[in-house]
Amino acid sequence: MRTCLFGLVAILALSARPPAARADGRDGVPELDHVFVIVLENHNSFTSFGSNGILDNPMAPKITELAKTYNVAPNYHGVWHPSLPNYVAMITGDWTGTDVVGTGHLYPAGSTVGVSDDDSPSVAIDYGPPANASSHRWRVNLPSLAGQLIEAGKDWRAYLQNIPESGTHLANWPGDNNDGKLYAVKHNPFPYVAEIQDDPKQFAKQVPLEQLFSDLGTRKVPELSYIVPDQCRDMHGLGNPLAPCGGASDTDDNDVKRGDDETSWLVNAIMGSPVWHQGRNAIFVVFDEGNGPLTCPDYDPDHGAGTAPGSLLPAAGCYDPANFNDRVVLIAITNYGVKGVQDARFQSHYSLLKTIEAAFDLSYLGHAADQTTNTLAPLLAPTHRE
Repeated sequence: MRTCLFGLVAILALSARPPAARADGRDGVPELDHVFVIVLENHNSFTSFGSNGILDNPMAPKITELAKTYNVAPNYHGVWHPSLPNYVAMITGDWTGTDVVGTGHLYPAGSTVGVSDDDSPSVAIDYGPPANASSHRWRVNLPSLAGQLIEAGKDWRAYLQNIPESGTHLANWPGDNNDGKLYAVKHNPFPYVAEIQDDPKQFAKQVPLEQLFSDLGTRKVPELSYIVPDQCRDMHGLGNPLAPCGGASDTDDNDVKRGDDETSWLVNAIMGSPVWHQGRNAIFVVFDEGNGPLTCPDYDPDHGAGTAPGSLLPAAGCYDPANFNDRVVLIAITNYGVKGVQDARFQSHYSLLKTIEAAFDLSYLGHAADQTTNTLAPLLAPTHRE
């Protein structure tokens, strides 16, 4: 009887451990069961270009400790400015879209160009006056990571803090530029993508952040969880005095401190959940952009400057690693494997996309497929004992 009980305990103990990560996955990326991406805003890794950084910032001790404890990509870059094109690049491998109205441009409405502003998706609903309606409307006619996952029989969900309801078409909440907009659609790439716009079931996968915690507790999180705090907690900040973090409270120190606390809270919630202890899982903490210069500052589709030959699209130089200079934080945390690793190779949002696609055995989209796009494989490696 004692022997049987001992055997049962041993089996249960083994089953509670994450399975050893296969290091022989695509491009060295082990197969993963769940990926959590937490996106923060507008700070370079270190103080640069006249603005505060994160990893040398006394207001970000928790993120700094995560970077010291787990794995980092110190040569990781945002791909463009402002926010929206970076978010779009994370799930499509490019930052181009169709400007369905073309307001204020010489190119005609319906032209496909590089996304160069933070305006709303073509399906978004703006508040009426005195709110300011978006002057552009974007529709991204590119395949996306979301569509890939669904086609492969997997699932995704965007967990968005202060989004008013699942699958909302509201551009911002509450209000618009006349109010403190905590949820800002410019920080959510999914409603811009045509294949999601056109599929109500996919559109409904944009849900309030609160659902993340119930999904973690009930083991119902999808393969990809894309997590975006609101503008008071993602280090963006809101100057509007009507915002909870606005007015005199809208200092960079306060923004960074709130974002640091939020990140720690989210990471601890994920790592403390039953999901984290089953299978092979990874968390990526990443910033959308810093304050570095543009990769191709002369890009101007209105006047044909910096465009690809015979096109309104960005020229090849806009994607050349030699032209990137916007280093942002990328931290990788796994429930298995190595710790304290730094991968100093050039990385960007295309690298994050490529890594997630490799982990789920998906094809590479857009510039994730470029030979110059490295995966984050060294940060996801198993230990020698696994």
